[in-house]
Order: sequence, then structure tokens, then C-alpha cells
Amino acid sequence: MTSTIRAVAWITTALVCCSVSQVAAQECDKNFDSTYDLIQEAIFENKGCTSQACHGAAAAGGLVLTADVSHGNLVDQDVTSVFNVPIPNLKRVVPGQKDQSLLFLNLAAATLPDQWDAPLREMPLGLEPLSLDELEAVREWIEHGAPRTGTVPNTAELLDACLPPAKPIEIAPLPKPDPSVGLQLKMPRWTLEAGTEDEVCFASYYDVTGQVPASAMSPDGTTFRYNLNQIRQDPLSHHLIVNYYYGDVSPDDPSWGTFRCRGGDKDGETCPPTDLAFCGEEGLCSTDAMSAPVCSGFGPEDSRTNSAPFSGIQEASAQQSFPAGAYRPVPLKGMIIWNSHAFNLSDEAGKVEAWLNYTFAEPEDQIFPLQGIFNTLNIFAMNVPPFEAQEVCRHNQFPQNTRLYEINSHTHQRGKRFSVFNGSYACVGGTNAGDPCSPIPDAGMGIDICGEGECKARKAAERGDCDQDGSVQVNDLVTCVNIALGTADISRCPGGDPNNDGGVSVAEIVTFVRDSLEPPAYRSAEDDLLYTNFVYNDPTIVLYDPPRVMDGSILDRTLTYCSLYDNGLTDPSEVKTNSTSPKGCNPKACTEGLVGARCSGSTEADKNASCDSTPGAGDGFCDACTLTGGLTTEDEMFILMGAFYVDNN
Repeated sequence: MTSTIRAVAWITTALVCCSVSQVAAQECDKNFDSTYDLIQEAIFENKGCTSQACHGAAAAGGLVLTADVSHGNLVDQDVTSVFNVPIPNLKRVVPGQKDQSLLFLNLAAATLPDQWDAPLREMPLGLEPLSLDELEAVREWIEHGAPRTGTVPNTAELLDACLPPAKPIEIAPLPKPDPSVGLQLKMPRWTLEAGTEDEVCFASYYDVTGQVPASAMSPDGTTFRYNLNQIRQDPLSHHLIVNYYYGDVSPDDPSWGTFRCRGGDKDGETCPPTDLAFCGEEGLCSTDAMSAPVCSGFGPEDSRTNSAPFSGIQEASAQQSFPAGAYRPVPLKGMIIWNSHAFNLSDEAGKVEAWLNYTFAEPEDQIFPLQGIFNTLNIFAMNVPPFEAQEVCRHNQFPQNTRLYEINSHTHQRGKRFSVFNGSYACVGGTNAGDPCSPIPDAGMGIDICGEGECKARKAAERGDCDQDGSVQVNDLVTCVNIALGTADISRCPGGDPNNDGGVSVAEIVTFVRDSLEPPAYRSAEDDLLYTNFVYNDPTIVLYDPPRVMDGSILDRTLTYCSLYDNGLTDPSEVKTNSTSPKGCNPKACTEGLVGARCSGSTEADKNASCDSTPGAGDGFCDACTLTGGLTTEDEMFILMGAFYVDNN
């Protein structure tokens, strides 16, 4: 079984979702109008890519990278082999997707050969690889939508140059698929004011009836089935969740709010939600964007209980393809509730739009409906005092015959490591016995999640475990005895027939009893580690091809997932503060003066004075807060994500 990892931990540059490139006022030897102009010179020209023998006059690989044509020759352009044969699922540059961009893959394979493979050849050919900073600048440019104009955060610092202040970047729209193979849905635009963060919800109606071939429709003709989903959105966004409403409230019910045209000649006019032609070719009809974290308080009363996500994204662009035989269904028409969270730290308002392409599943791929993993049961479990760290863990159990296809994660910026293990890891002994835990070291942070116990996962019983709970108990032995006496069928205990002779013998029962008296055997954490992510806003995505089989005991069908949160322990400057939290918080510790000390006093002035380095110094500031769960990136989240299907065939 193999897995594909789409993303790596970028440890050379601190990545902050809402960061803005801020070059200190200084004299620059090099000033550029845009990040792309900087990359053109620093990467393409200075590395010899535009020489006559390479991507200049010779047009190696059919690509010319001279300044007048390079951007148009790269972005959203197909890749072909030396024999002019198209290479599927790859373009020269895909806005927002480094792992689908040949330019990045070829450059990364030379700089980081242990992490990346070049589909065609490593670049620059025959020359020194890019430095880590140079490669990171290319990655940032691609992940922010590969724009021709504008300043991409961090790129000026990475390439030691001066750029204009960052402005909101608009990504190139996702090209529509050929109508014979797929269709496109579009999220109506909303506007985010300068210097703000917001999470909004709004709704729109869609109807793709007549756009779907019969071969891609469900037998009852109400849904279409797809096995490839591409999403692209403006890079201001932190996340987008696309929910389908399956309740009974009609689109024209007042509880949805007022529908208006977004874009086009009728921008701002009220519109009937089901008249898809009313707003013209360039406009879409939707409700007003309402500030509503996780859509709380938006729409009809039943919208929270009668809606479910069918797509989503945590970056500017992503592509999700399904394993052979798997598909997801989407109704041909209905209401979409868009949940969009975005940041804009520039001094200009910016728009947020998104495009979703769906590729129809062929009949042979319409066997197993794919199910999403979105475990939010402990979403706000963290509680980390200032200048301390904490690790939070939880178990996720799957049904019998699960085929695990994807693992992904979601935290905010103080989630420093997200790990997933196969097995039910829990504390053995100690003050927290039985609690979920992580069996890998805490990077020297002094976290004792088990209270002096050990974090282990028991191996499942190999035989005699009738109820497949992982161990042989009295009820299992009773079932085996009944099977041996002929009063119960062997189907009651598949684990009771290790030699597959269709029954349970007395000798086998004796063996099961002996097994039940043996000390438990434990799993290997090293072998069980399935997933690790270190960068919250560029999360690793692990894909299993073929899907990972999860059968048998519940112990084998359980994932333990953990997230390590650092509230300024290793870097005091990263502690959560009242002064930088959008909704404020209750400061508990000092960030200036006696840094790390606990504040005291009943007034703000008293608390600040308690932080003074010496009494009366006036240099104290009580500003550090406890890190808890919440909806801004100054707060935290803990979510396991992914996809699986159940094969009962």
C-alpha cells in the first residue's frame, strides 16, 4: 500500500495566513513593480532560464520565458512530453496549486530531492539549484494565485528586494470544463473591507438540470455523480465550506434574506433566486453576506441541522480526485450555503470569489459513495495558559470494511504539529489513564499528557474476539461455546474460526481462554504514524492509493489524532495577546517588563504595573492571554478531515 503526500512542512520561512509583506523603509538596490517582475529577474533571468539555449530562442520544451511572454506561457498552460503528448493532471503553473505545477515540481526536485520528484526533469538544468528562500518565493507566488501584478506577501524579504505595499490579489478564474466531461458552479462574490477579518455566510440557488449526461446521473435522476473536484478562490480566503441545504424551506422564503445580483450590469439589484438568467452572464443572484461564524444564525431555523458540506478548501486552489470506483453525489438543483472566512490586512477593499469544477464519474466509478471526515467533536478542546504548550488528542472510529482514502487537518496558527496514528492510543496508568494521547515526543516542551503513565495502543486479539472490540472476554467465550454446541452460527464469531473450517472446536476454545489470560500486546507507534503536519495554512494532504483497508477489530479501525499547541512557550513573541485579538481576551501574563510573569491587580493600570521589570519602572504590559478555541486565527481549532468509503461487497 502506498500513499501520496501533497504538501511538505516549510520550515525555512514562517508562514502566517494573514501576513502582509512589509519591507522596512530603506534604500533598495532593486525595486520592482510586482512579485512576478521580481521572479522574472531573480529566478528566470539570473538562473539562466531565458538564455538562448534554454527557454529563450531555443524554446526548450516549447516554453519561452522571456519577460514579454513568460507569464502567459506558464499560467494554466498544458504540459506535453518531448513527443508532444499531453501529460494529464499537470500544467506548467496552476494558480494556488504548487503540487500540480510543473514549474514548482521541477525546481523543488533540485532543491529538495528527498521531498520532491520531477515529473520530467530537475531545473535549472545543469546549474545550481534554487536556494530554499528562492524556492519559497516561487511557492508563495503560486499559492497566492500566480498573479501577473501585485505584491505577494513575504517575497520581497525572501529575494532581498523592494516591492510596493501588498494589495488584495485576484486569482485567475478557473477555466470551465468541457461540457461533455463536467460542469462548473460559481460562488457569488463578496467584499472584504480593508484591514479586516470576517467569516460570512450567504446562499444562492443553482440548477444544472440539462447539463448532466444520463451516464452520470443517479437512477432516480435527482443527483449527478462526480469523482474529481477542482476549486479555486481569491487568496484572501482562509477557508471555504460549501454546504447543500436539504431542508423544506423554499428559496423564496423570507428567512433567507434579500437576494441581490453580485457583479454584472445589475450589480446590487434585487433578484428572484430561481431566475438564473436575471443577473446576466456576468452576475449571480445571492443573499447578502452575513457575518456568521460556522453560519450560526444564518438562514432558516433548520439550516444548521438540514445542511451538509459537499466541497471545501483551505487554500487558494485545490484538486480532489477519488480512488477507482468511488464517487460523490450532488443534487441537480437546490440551495447552496456558502461559508467563507477571509482576511484583508491591506489598505484596500478586496473581493472573494470561488469557482468549483466537477468531473462526471463514469459508470464504472459509481460503486462506492465517498464519505467525508470532518470530526469537530473536540474542536475547542484546547486551553493553553500563556507561555505554555498543550497537546490535545481524540479517537475517530470507522465502520467495518472502511477504505481510508484521505487524511487532512485543520488548526489555526498556534497548532504547531498535527499527528494521526492508526490504533487506539491511550494512557496506560498515570493520573489520566484511558485518555487519548500521542505516543511521540513533545519536542522538549515538557508536556506530560498521561500524568506519568505511558501512551500505548493495544493490539487486537488475533482469534476468539467475536464482537471485535479488540480483546477476548467472557461474552466472546460464551458465543464460541454456543457455536461449538450447535446453538449459534459461526457468523456470530468470524474470529472464532482461525483455521476457516466452518466451526469452533473445544481445543480452539481452550486456546482462546489461554489468550485472554496473556498480558496485552501493544502496537508500534513508529509503524502506526500515518500523518504529520507542521504548517497550519498549508496542511499536508495524505492520499492512499489504493485506499487503506480498515477491517476487523475496532482497535484496527480507530485513528488517534492529536494537535500540539504552543502559546508562546518556545517563542514568547507568538503568545496570544489581548491587543492583537480581534475580539479581545482576558490578559493573564506579562509581555513586556517581567515577560512571562503572571499579572496581578484589579485594574488595567495595576496589572501593567505588576509587570514592571522593577517597581515603578513603567515598562510593564499585561497582555498575554490563555489560548482557547474560537473562530479567528488568534483562537484555535482541532479538526480531523479526510475521506473514506465502505466496501461491503
